[in-house]
Amino acid sequence: MPSVFGKENKKRELISRLPEIYTQLQREYQVSAGDFPEVKAMQEQLESYDFTKFHSLKPKLIEAVDNMLSNKISSLISIISQEETSMPTQLVQGGAFDGTAEGPFNQGYGEGAKEGADEEEWVVAKDKPVYDELFYTLSPVNGKISGVNAKKEMVTSKLPNSVLGKIWKLADYDCDGMLDEEEFALAKHLIKIKLDGYELPNSLPPHLVPPSHRKSLPKAD
Repeated sequence: MPSVFGKENKKRELISRLPEIYTQLQREYQVSAGDFPEVKAMQEQLESYDFTKFHSLKPKLIEAVDNMLSNKISSLISIISQEETSMPTQLVQGGAFDGTAEGPFNQGYGEGAKEGADEEEWVVAKDKPVYDELFYTLSPVNGKISGVNAKKEMVTSKLPNSVLGKIWKLADYDCDGMLDEEEFALAKHLIKIKLDGYELPNSLPPHLVPPSHRKSLPKAD
C-alpha cells in the first residue's frame, strides 16, 4: 500500500511541474513553445492516466530521431521543394473571379509577403542591420551559420516547428542546409510576417529572393 501512495505522490509532483518540464525541454532540444499542448489541458488529461502503463524511455531511439532531424532535414526539404515545383498550379476561374483586375486595390496588396513587390530595393534591407547583429552572434563560419544555430534563434519566435520548417525551406534559397546573412535576414522577415498575422507564400516571390542569389533567377523574356 505505501508504494501505491508513493507512485501517486510522484504523479502529482510531475503534473504540477509540467510548466517547468516544458521549459526544460524547449531549452535542451530547441523545441518551439507552439509545439507543446496547452499546459492546463495537458495537466487535466494526465490526472486520469495510469503512469505505470507508460512505455519506458528509449534514449537510442530518441538519439536516432534527433540525428535524422539534424542531418537529413535539408535533403528532405529539397525533395519537398522539388515535388511542390512539379505540381500543376490550379487557378480559380469564373463567377466572381472573372474580371478581377491586378493593381494596388487588390486585397492584401502591399501587405505580408507582398510588401515591397513593386519596389526596387529589397524589402528586407530596412531591418537587415538589426538581423545582421544577431547573425554574427550565432557563430558563422565562412559567412554562414549552421542549421542547428539558426534553429536556436528561430524557435525563440515560439512559432510551431511546422511553420518554422516552411520558413527554413523558403529562406535556405540554395538548399545547402546553412544560412548566409541575407538568407538569415529573410528568415527573420518571414517570421515577422507570420507573427503579424499574414500567411506565408508556398514559394518565394521574386522580390523576396536575397539580392546575392538573384543571378540564379530565370531571366524575363
